[in-house]
Amino acid sequence: MIDIKYLAVLFLACFFMSTLGTYTLKKIFNRLQIIDVPGERRSHSVPTPRGGGMAIVGTFLIAFLLVGLFQSFNQRIFWGLLLSSAAISALGFLDDLYTLPRTPRILAWIGITALSILFGIHLQSLTLPIIGTIHFGILSPLVTFLWLIGVTNFFNFMDGINGLAGFEALLVSGFLAGIAYWAGNVLVFIPSVIVFAAALGFLPHNFPKAKIFMGDGGSNFLGYIFAGLAIIGSQDTANTIPFVVPVILLLMFLLDAASTLLKRLPKGKEWLEPHRDHLYQRLIKLGYSHAQVTLGYTAINLFLGIMAILYFGSGGYLSLGYLGLTVVPFLALVIFTVLREKRYNSVVNIQ
Repeated sequence: MIDIKYLAVLFLACFFMSTLGTYTLKKIFNRLQIIDVPGERRSHSVPTPRGGGMAIVGTFLIAFLLVGLFQSFNQRIFWGLLLSSAAISALGFLDDLYTLPRTPRILAWIGITALSILFGIHLQSLTLPIIGTIHFGILSPLVTFLWLIGVTNFFNFMDGINGLAGFEALLVSGFLAGIAYWAGNVLVFIPSVIVFAAALGFLPHNFPKAKIFMGDGGSNFLGYIFAGLAIIGSQDTANTIPFVVPVILLLMFLLDAASTLLKRLPKGKEWLEPHRDHLYQRLIKLGYSHAQVTLGYTAINLFLGIMAILYFGSGGYLSLGYLGLTVVPFLALVIFTVLREKRYNSVVNIQ
């Protein structure tokens, strides 16, 4: 592992680089009129610059590259993560600027996944408690594509209110860094620390009042990084982090986005277009503030972080029990939201 003194320097450098970078981008994007305008399918009411997440991206790429010059990483995996994450963030930023058509985006996603696989980042198997290991065989490239691009898009979908994606990045990277340190997995630990510091530097500009939005460049990058680290950690036979651990950390975003997508597709709705059908958006429509919803999700993510630690330190039926507990907060929030919506609609109908 990296020396604690150098780790402190790395953390502080990444924090200040991110917060200063976000401030600078806010000024630049305001001047260039790279602005998110309020609309019927948006959750904000004031024109706000977007693209601030590129400060997180820039911080990560610079810091990870510099650390890679002195740290004995697996060079193939190191360059694969660096290059593919840079590509996915560039694609997202281009979408921020020009709103790319679907076909070029899908082709780019396929190319980026192929790049990841070429550099050894591909999901070959999945180990589950009691069940054992499931090998994907010839389906491995498809499963890798669905995981990497699925999480990338899900994270992007969930970046819709102040601080939500920023706090998710902060907690996922923080818990993942702690678990990676416990496992002795430096190639997951270092990127997680960098993302944690960069997210912490970005958040004051995005919460509680958003002075700049993260944008697709930042949210795509974060989703891809977490998806990639999940694969990298599970591939390391000496310092393994079970694939399920990052899934638990990301579970609130994954379940919210996946359940919304499954509701929209049968109705023939376009899955990539902006909408307000997510669970967190439904809570906003019920009158809860951005801060209340974000902090509610953050509390659930803290619970998921504890469950991830307990899962990592256990085995057998006990780990299966912890895994089962992880879905309880989401189900409870769904029930709460549905009941509140029924009450709200009944009051509106009476009026």
